[in-house]
Amino acid sequence: MRLVYLSILLTSSIFAAGCGGSAAINSGSSPVTTAGSSSNVLAISVNGGPVANQPGGSFVQNAAFATATICAPGNASKCVTIDGLLVDTGATGLRVFDTEVAPLNLPALNASNGSPAYDCVSYPDGSYQWGAVQQADVTLGGEIASKLPIHVISSSGTGVPTSCSNGGSANENTASLLGAKGILGVGFEPTDCFLDGASICDPVYGLTTPPTPAYYSCSGSTCNPAFVAKANQVTNPVVLFPKDNNGFIVELPAATTPAASLTGSLIFGVGTQSNNQLPASATIFTMACDAFTTVFNGQNFGFTDATNCKGPSSAIDSGVNAIYFPNVANIPVCSASTSAGDLSGVYCPTATQSLSATFKGENGKTKSTSFNVANGESLLANTANASNAVLPGLAGTNPAGSGFVWGLTFFYGKNIYSSIDGQAAPTGAPPAPWWAY
Repeated sequence: MRLVYLSILLTSSIFAAGCGGSAAINSGSSPVTTAGSSSNVLAISVNGGPVANQPGGSFVQNAAFATATICAPGNASKCVTIDGLLVDTGATGLRVFDTEVAPLNLPALNASNGSPAYDCVSYPDGSYQWGAVQQADVTLGGEIASKLPIHVISSSGTGVPTSCSNGGSANENTASLLGAKGILGVGFEPTDCFLDGASICDPVYGLTTPPTPAYYSCSGSTCNPAFVAKANQVTNPVVLFPKDNNGFIVELPAATTPAASLTGSLIFGVGTQSNNQLPASATIFTMACDAFTTVFNGQNFGFTDATNCKGPSSAIDSGVNAIYFPNVANIPVCSASTSAGDLSGVYCPTATQSLSATFKGENGKTKSTSFNVANGESLLANTANASNAVLPGLAGTNPAGSGFVWGLTFFYGKNIYSSIDGQAAPTGAPPAPWWAY
């Protein structure tokens, strides 16, 4: 998922794409450790983002960013280094703007009909991104994903099919609009068109018509849905690493008060090196459709029909910059008219509330976690926080009947372990996908 600043409705989705948001603090932090080999470590930073000082850009709070080196396939002398990529555990695949990689002349990848493939990602808030599927060698930390299919987002708004554009909603085709120079999606799936362990955009899956919005091929200015073989679909870069390719760990220090920045690590692999071992103290939560259950205030935020992925559910998502949940606890919300703008989707208790919820996996494993909800107006309207990228305690509402989303602030002070569907699980762990802490 990519950044979202208002309430987001978590519903079932057949695509491992993504979302994003604004903040809330957690206690019970564990130490952040990055001992061992550094080849599988990518530095990440919560620093306000790469477009804060650009015209039309914004200072992005509670969002982690990283840097990637992108090269023409097989040509290490023809590369660009792109910083300010949103680290998104709720999305799959690397998505960058065409303006960033134009000098590389990356080769196109084809749909199953032999024409160049195009990818569309539509988000819950109605925005979307459209562009070509191309191939590149991508370096993250010391790991290389060779011949990786990536989504090159078109800076043009023309030629976008209506089934992608959400009826003309916002096209997030610039860094200023997105709040990042691209999205580094390292979620639970190997490609961005997976359902229940199968690549449904691949014609071998057996659908009679391609799902939408997903992949397209174009003839002139007319683009129609198309099947794309799994090998040509936008792919999670982690699965193409020669090793350390079964998952990842997000490590960020604890935060209890607003801060200018935080630095941490995205560590690749789980149980493959000395610095990514799964501790015995960690609880593993298996999932259905990349979602699990949160029990809060006596209510379950989990699928009512896990077989068909129906009903409000829960997710952890570093691309969301808040904790969002329906207001079942009757927490006061902010006004639509404040010095910080319309904050009617943000919680505003008079004093910070210490709350507790219980996570429950499909495997029946449970774990209680505490989190705080602070006064959003005090955080966002405070001029001292204008340069603070870290705002723990910020949380927002989701509509009644929707899901529970644990955004980046849940990651503060924890080591969050995630496995990728179809990849080898560490010894003693259940088959992927799952997450643990």
